[in-house]
Amino acid sequence: MRHISLLVLGLLSIGLTWATAQTQPIPGQLPPPGGGASKDKGDEKDLVPAKSGKENYISTVGGRGLNEWITDLKNADPSVRERAIRAVVMFGPLASQAIPTIIERTNDKDGSPRIRAVMALGMMDLADRDIPKVVEALVRRIGNEPQAVIRYQAMISLARFQPIDAKSAIPSLAKEVEDINTWEIRKLAVSLLASLGYDDSKGPDPLALKGLITALKDPAIQVKQEAVYGLATIGRPADAALATSVKNAFTGLLTNPDKGIAIWANVGLINLDKPDGKLLSNISRHLDDQRADVRVLAARALGTMGKLAEFTIPELTRALNDKEPEVQMMAAWALAMMGPNAIKALPNLRDLADNKKTLEPVKQSAQMAIGQITGKPEGSLAPKPGKLEPKAPPAGKDGKTPG
Repeated sequence: MRHISLLVLGLLSIGLTWATAQTQPIPGQLPPPGGGASKDKGDEKDLVPAKSGKENYISTVGGRGLNEWITDLKNADPSVRERAIRAVVMFGPLASQAIPTIIERTNDKDGSPRIRAVMALGMMDLADRDIPKVVEALVRRIGNEPQAVIRYQAMISLARFQPIDAKSAIPSLAKEVEDINTWEIRKLAVSLLASLGYDDSKGPDPLALKGLITALKDPAIQVKQEAVYGLATIGRPADAALATSVKNAFTGLLTNPDKGIAIWANVGLINLDKPDGKLLSNISRHLDDQRADVRVLAARALGTMGKLAEFTIPELTRALNDKEPEVQMMAAWALAMMGPNAIKALPNLRDLADNKKTLEPVKQSAQMAIGQITGKPEGSLAPKPGKLEPKAPPAGKDGKTPG
């Protein structure tokens, strides 16, 4: 059985977005599957799972076995079908036998079982043999689904897959970048294009790049932010003309009033060409910005570039003393990404890790950075100076969020 980790991961478990705006409701959103506010709560309460057997698997839900619920997946009543999907998911790994029927329900004529099936495919245990069919079903919903909320949920479920499994979604996602229903769909499409379009050997997918460039003109600032971050981290285009288009786009964003966009535009230009003192300075100066979220972004950007930004190690080392824990954690992470090159930061990291007043999450970040820089296991303290034997740090890349 294959367990696929979700992509939508935070970096060091702290907020990395430019804005803290609350999520807005999606226009035309359906009531919660199975009913709205007036839904009978007893209907949920009687879906009680019962465990049995040596492996402690769920044996019944609501007093009924898995096969009974699978039969209900094809019931003529859409409310019964929707409820059956909710029940089947509760069986955990045993529910994998229901995957083919759940896939059928993604084409259900009724919206409630349809969205519930899409949600189920985002959380159920999948065997390797089922992955292509599940991805195909989700891509079909993204490309052909008339309801915005179901397309959005299909993209959320798709986010669990690795690029090698889900690249077929890129054409549909490129179209969603121009969705007129809600900026949230466009933002999620941009995020997925950046992750699925990445290819370390062949260069980024051209269609994904074009979608990201299109998103730079979006009226919603959060979509623009996601697009510039994606372009900055997706890699250098193999096509010269496309690389020029990306470079021109970044150049036009260097003076953008949104500091986050300007920071990642500088990162993008550096990644397209080579380290540039002026561009690095344009980023590192934001480590002294009055806004903590901008300081976090600057540290994250420098860490994303790793050794390319090693000339900013002194500034990042000073940021370890920032008054905001989030900035301290991100500065420690950025130094860790530079590996042995950040050896001069070890005394400051040790002080941070040993200080009794240091918050525990910050202390752990400092310890992990020490381990990364010295080549020792994460979380272990480094040996004293003079006994250091630098090793290559564990391979790792910055995970992509809706920055």
